[in-house]
Amino acid sequence: MATKALLSLLLATIVSSALAQSPVDWQPLLDQQNLVLRQVVQALQLTRSGAGDTDACFDWYLDNQTAINEVYYTEYNLCVSAATAAKKLLSEQSALERQDLLDDGHSLCSSLAACEKISDGLEFFQCYNKASDDNSPKLFNMSVTSERVANKLTISYQTINDTERVCTTNARVKNVEDLSISRAYLNDCLIGEWSPPEGADQSNESRMLLKQDSEPIARMLAFKTNRPIVGA
Repeated sequence: MATKALLSLLLATIVSSALAQSPVDWQPLLDQQNLVLRQVVQALQLTRSGAGDTDACFDWYLDNQTAINEVYYTEYNLCVSAATAAKKLLSEQSALERQDLLDDGHSLCSSLAACEKISDGLEFFQCYNKASDDNSPKLFNMSVTSERVANKLTISYQTINDTERVCTTNARVKNVEDLSISRAYLNDCLIGEWSPPEGADQSNESRMLLKQDSEPIARMLAFKTNRPIVGA
């Protein structure tokens, strides 16, 4: 019935509103659902047949929306997980330099801590002076190394963040395009210019709209980091 179609779409809109609060950007879906909800109220007066045809249109539409957003959710999260993996790899690659800095820092702290036990003023300051002189090469090395590695990681992280932003933006743009195509099919169905396939072919048809651009967008991020993406 027409009521069923409206209730189904309203429920989908409510769910979309909740999803809009998640880390994945579901706003395009919410915008499309709101457009369709307004469209339905107008289009129901123009349907070629009865409520059965309207329900068939919405059954197809909701299935197609599910397929579209499954692809979007997967591609968006591939972008994020690839960026996270790239940063983890960089951290692993700098582990030796990190350990060298920690060793030098612990050695310096131990030398200075030994002076704390000296109560005599002269001996205390002589101890600190000697410890500082002995560890000055370490201090210099710590300063130079930490600055060099930090600068290198800053540049690498910025590249990863920029690539992730491009990746998620492309996924979002593709999602908006797919949602718009889906809504256009729904409109054609409601006014009698297109009919959804029946039976098992319906699911395949839903995914055919996504087939041309089905290569995971996150592959570009894998290329940037030289790491494979599981499942891509």
